[in-house]
Amino acid sequence: MKDRLATVAAVALALVLVVVLGGIALQRVTSRWAAQRDNAAAGVEQAEPQAGPTPTDDVVVVGDSITEQGDATLRARLSPPYHLRIRGRGGYRIEEMEPYAIELATTGPEQVVINLGSNDILKDWPLDKSVAALERLLDRFAGARCVHLVTVNEHFAAGDDATMHDRTAALNAEIRRLATSRGDDVIDWSGLVGEQLAAGEPDGPITDDSVHPTPLGQAKLADLYRTALDRCA
Repeated sequence: MKDRLATVAAVALALVLVVVLGGIALQRVTSRWAAQRDNAAAGVEQAEPQAGPTPTDDVVVVGDSITEQGDATLRARLSPPYHLRIRGRGGYRIEEMEPYAIELATTGPEQVVINLGSNDILKDWPLDKSVAALERLLDRFAGARCVHLVTVNEHFAAGDDATMHDRTAALNAEIRRLATSRGDDVIDWSGLVGEQLAAGEPDGPITDDSVHPTPLGQAKLADLYRTALDRCA
């Protein structure tokens, strides 16, 4: 009888410890996510995240200055629930971001957002080279559950560059073709910019120089990302 009571007591104690320790762990996770959100809002550099608890929430974002300047907004609006690794480098073409893609691919991301090509257009880089570089970059993330390709804004102020719009439209056509052929997703940033311009930008300017999003534009772009990421999740 005493042995049976001792066993029951031990089991009860174990259950209590599980509940208490589980509550502590949950509180730590919640506190960590809140700290990340607050740091992002304050522009504090974020440490590399640990693997997330669900099959689609480890997210890599690869981009140029549009991504670099929007880093804090992306973290504030997407994390949590998504665990982000962001690499944005101002002035970089698709090809120049390949080393970063190689690095990021080693983390085994579950979702990937690629927002590149603006500098290929601005620097009048040959379309075939841009597409080949994008294909190589996509190959690096072949194991991701969802890959999202962002269109390049077709409303850059072209100045005396008479072919800029046509070059951008051609690159976007290739982005859509690659997405279709690989079963990837397209995030239509160019379409959103066009809609805002056609409506007279009722909420305010969406870009400050036709290339880089304003804070409003950054928020709208992050919301496009969120919708796409949620679709996969």
